[in-house]
Amino acid sequence: YQRRVRGPSSNQMSFQYEPNQTTTNGAFELKFLTYFAKAKPNFPQVEQQIGQKEPPFNGTVEEFLEKHKNNEELKKQTKNKVKKCSCGKPNAFTLATCNSCGNDLSKTEISFSNNVFTCAIYGIAKVPFPLTFSFRHQDKDFIVFDDLLSLTTCHLNCIPTTHYIPDWRYLLTKPAEGLKLLTQMCDITWQVFEKQFYQNESWRTKILKDGKNLKPEDIKSALAIGLNYPPSQYQLHIQYIVPPYLPFQYFQCLKGVHFTARRFFPIEYVLAVLKLNEPYAVKEDEPIESIIDYFKTKGIDYDALHRIHYDRYLEDHRRLANWKKEDFEGLVLGDKFYRFEGDGLVGAEESPKDLQNEDKLVLQNYGRPYKDGKPSGFYYTFAKEFPDGLNVWRLSLIHISEPTRQAE
Repeated sequence: YQRRVRGPSSNQMSFQYEPNQTTTNGAFELKFLTYFAKAKPNFPQVEQQIGQKEPPFNGTVEEFLEKHKNNEELKKQTKNKVKKCSCGKPNAFTLATCNSCGNDLSKTEISFSNNVFTCAIYGIAKVPFPLTFSFRHQDKDFIVFDDLLSLTTCHLNCIPTTHYIPDWRYLLTKPAEGLKLLTQMCDITWQVFEKQFYQNESWRTKILKDGKNLKPEDIKSALAIGLNYPPSQYQLHIQYIVPPYLPFQYFQCLKGVHFTARRFFPIEYVLAVLKLNEPYAVKEDEPIESIIDYFKTKGIDYDALHRIHYDRYLEDHRRLANWKKEDFEGLVLGDKFYRFEGDGLVGAEESPKDLQNEDKLVLQNYGRPYKDGKPSGFYYTFAKEFPDGLNVWRLSLIHISEPTRQAE
């Protein structure tokens, strides 16, 4: 059946609902792809864990470097090679589209940004914005925190804080140690989710379809966990994403913006490679395709695994998503926002890009509780000292049993 859409200038257009289409996914197809927008403040909040209010080093990255006489090793640790979008998001230098706002990056020059993860580990105050995090867990070895991008209402990151490991390829030089480390990171992050999100009945029943009856294992099988190469922040971290995706982000998934092939590496692939326990001498400038091709000869097919898990991520979203029309004021069709009015839609003047930012603030749990309408955060309590605070992993097989110390 057809519905009529009235635009701001009184022009109309027709579109059709597919008779078997469900709207609880948050993004769905009419005559073309669309998604819910302008979320109402009807969603539960899961507050972060309290951390340190004052920075251990009350200064900038530049001042921290100056304190250590611009040590070359420290310089390397505190910088990323990126493409910076006009929205402000640093993206991996290989991406053609911003994974936050969707802007085209094909003509964006490669630049260098501050590595907020390692700077936070060193307790630096700002870069130049305050280096506070929305912590879910912190101890002397690991941090778990809400991801600023917030693809879902529970999008977590976990990083080790006693090792400097620029990206997951470094784990290939010491696969047994790498396997143990990644397993610890996954276990800690699952415990955070189970205690802070799953056991929060308001969150579980509002966000997840049939959430009242879901068991932890129903959700654990749906997780999207992985690592990026190249990363946007050059410190080993796992993306730990609990569906469903926010409506706009599911829309981006359907367009192929997220989980980019040969950049996103599902945890299942990385663990399978490490379980071979075959040290691999990675070269700094080695194309990732060489690594993929090598381990395919060992029976681990990246492209097949990526397809399987990408399809699963979308299917699990559809299985768990509980987005409802009554929680949004309208939807985006093409590049315009339309308000719900009875059984129809009325064109409105709001910018879809502005609504994406507004909806993120309503739906995310990053930085809760807000302070003066903005996300809040804390500093890392167990800040490390340079040069002895972090074990530096190298792309070398010279030291197999112990990561190379910075002092060496």
